[in-house]
Amino acid sequence: MTAIIRNQKLFCDKCGGEQEIPYPIPIPIMSAMSKAFIKLHKDCRQTWVQPEADLTTTVHQRMQFWLTQGERGTSSETIFSVLGGDSGWCRHPNVYCHPLDPDDFRRCYLLLETIPEWKADLHKLKEISLVWSNLVDNWPELTQLLEEQMRTHKANGMYDLMKSCGVEG
Repeated sequence: MTAIIRNQKLFCDKCGGEQEIPYPIPIPIMSAMSKAFIKLHKDCRQTWVQPEADLTTTVHQRMQFWLTQGERGTSSETIFSVLGGDSGWCRHPNVYCHPLDPDDFRRCYLLLETIPEWKADLHKLKEISLVWSNLVDNWPELTQLLEEQMRTHKANGMYDLMKSCGVEG
């Protein structure tokens, strides 16, 4: 079983069980919570499957789906906030983060797969920072490299391209 932190919760990737993390949290308490969560889920069978958005629903419905079911990080939340026009729900309002590594970029990719209509508006992210501008300029190639990594599970220069865009991870 792999316990991960997903959307600010402890998460079991076998059964889909979650546990809220009360932020801020002292490290010793976080460690104890994690150990207890792992112990509780150590024998879980693989029953959880990542839900996929129904692309025939409205953009608003898919936005709601992503907020509740999507795999989120601060960079994908930045895209959501800028292109969705609503930062009131955001964990860190007015804090705009770019992806720091291929996994961060993957979460941005997943958001845009859920709401493909937003791909045409990626240029709006260029106003945030030079790094975002460089990432948007290289988005098609980064997407191609990510899809290749997802198929092969091998490094292919994607992170190097991200660093050439100004990403410091």
